[in-house]
Amino acid sequence: MAKQANKTMIGLFVLGAIVLLVAGLVTLGSGRYFKETHRYVTFFDGSVKGLAVGAPVMFRGVSIGKVVDFAVYFKRATGEFKIPVLIELYPEKVIGLGIELTREQEEKLWQDMLDDGFRATLQVQSLVTGQLVIDLDFHPGAPLNFHGLEEFNLPTDIIEIPTAKSSLQEFAQKIERIPLDQIVDDLRISLKGIKEIINSPEIAKSLTYLEETMRDARNLLRHIDQKIDPLTASLTQTSDSARRLVNNVNRRVGPVQTDLAETTKEFRAALNAAEGALESVDDMVDENSEFRFQVDTFLSEITLMARSLRAFADYLERNPDALLRGKVKRAGQK
Repeated sequence: MAKQANKTMIGLFVLGAIVLLVAGLVTLGSGRYFKETHRYVTFFDGSVKGLAVGAPVMFRGVSIGKVVDFAVYFKRATGEFKIPVLIELYPEKVIGLGIELTREQEEKLWQDMLDDGFRATLQVQSLVTGQLVIDLDFHPGAPLNFHGLEEFNLPTDIIEIPTAKSSLQEFAQKIERIPLDQIVDDLRISLKGIKEIINSPEIAKSLTYLEETMRDARNLLRHIDQKIDPLTASLTQTSDSARRLVNNVNRRVGPVQTDLAETTKEFRAALNAAEGALESVDDMVDENSEFRFQVDTFLSEITLMARSLRAFADYLERNPDALLRGKVKRAGQK
């Protein structure tokens, strides 16, 4: 009689096959092994702490690749440590770049991008975890430095992307240039001087004088508070008196203004009459007026009469008895 098969083992075998089949379909369906990638390398001088394999490669916020591997190389000629970081970029993530171009055109396009400042920098992805990403962007004016691929034993099909210092690295370098030790020493000396000043006897005396000054100021304010109420009452009375005076003046100004208007009207009428009289006088004294002619005639007759009277007076003076005997005819007069 044949041995009966273990149903549990058969079930586990079938379940494992199904899991492997699903995993294979998911892996192959994602296109991971059929996706076209381009490999590049970048060299960083400083620390890459926080950068991990699989970290994204970003271009202005868009993930266009990932970090594949990195290592540390020592250059004996210069005694420097270099960290080449191998990355993969996905061409389908950058639409329209390099389409239908010859190799010469692609090389020229790549050189133009480098001349325009296309560089790789390290950027912080998360301040909490400190994870880093590689950021690709244009940095006009950044130096173009290549490290070469031969001495690092890298494949010739890998293209080097020059690096530039990120804002974080520049900030760190500025922090390193700050003389923190000197600043701490100066701060310690300053604190010591402040402590000596605070504990000096002069400060204690000054505080005593300040307390006395505050006490005097408090007494002065209390005295002012006692005097302010009578002063306020006096100011109120003065204000009331001024208000009554203004009201009285306003009551008296009205009649005075009316009388002044009437007086002005009468004065204007008198001026008009005086102007009329002056015009009449001007007409009377005019050279061609009748009144002027009569006055001139009258003055002429008055002048003649005055001349006759003067001659008569001279005659009487020479002949006083002429009033009694009349005019005496002299010899030879007819």
